[in-house]
Amino acid sequence: MAKIKFSALMSDMRGKLNGSVLSKNRGGSYIRNKVTPSNPQTTAQMSVRGIFAGIASAWSTLTESQRLSFNNKVSQYASTDIFGDIRNPSGKALFQKLNQNLSISLQATLTSCPDSVAVPFANVAGATADISATEFGVDYDGDATGSKIVIWATAPLSQGTTFVKNKLRQIQVANGNNAGSVDIYDAYVEKFGALTPGANVYIGMRTINENGQASPLETIKATIVA
Repeated sequence: MAKIKFSALMSDMRGKLNGSVLSKNRGGSYIRNKVTPSNPQTTAQMSVRGIFAGIASAWSTLTESQRLSFNNKVSQYASTDIFGDIRNPSGKALFQKLNQNLSISLQATLTSCPDSVAVPFANVAGATADISATEFGVDYDGDATGSKIVIWATAPLSQGTTFVKNKLRQIQVANGNNAGSVDIYDAYVEKFGALTPGANVYIGMRTINENGQASPLETIKATIVA
């Protein structure tokens, strides 16, 4: 559904409308044809969708006081919308978002809403795969103590590919520390197969605290050596 921001007439329009997508970049506003991506419905995709559907339906099983705990704290979890305006989520949307983050980071789900706190950045510093040593270290220098570090990766991409957000797949969850390194070699090979020297691979990393709050996704190109 297209989103419109009105001024005297209209100042901005974003989203999907019939067969078109309306958006804006540094060059200004634009319209492009909507492309429907393939939906292979893999086992992993169906599993994640099942978990998220279960979380959505769990809202109705909460007590009234538990639902109020989320409804009353939505302003603490306000975010910026596509137009740059501050918006509060609904209590149900907040419940789903926090618990989805907790689910993907293998943490216990919430039935009452905690107060919002600052989320530490992992500050991903480097990613190097040493094929001969069967090691793939993702280094970070932030203090992620008490949080989980969730790591995504891409399959080897064609050289020159740099837009990777839609190509990242979650492969591992690790305990956060005050700076450190996570070896993802086994997890990567299990997901994507053997690595080759010089492959174009990207890694994504974010921290998720025990409240279900997540840091922005950080991405870095990995170095693959023999």
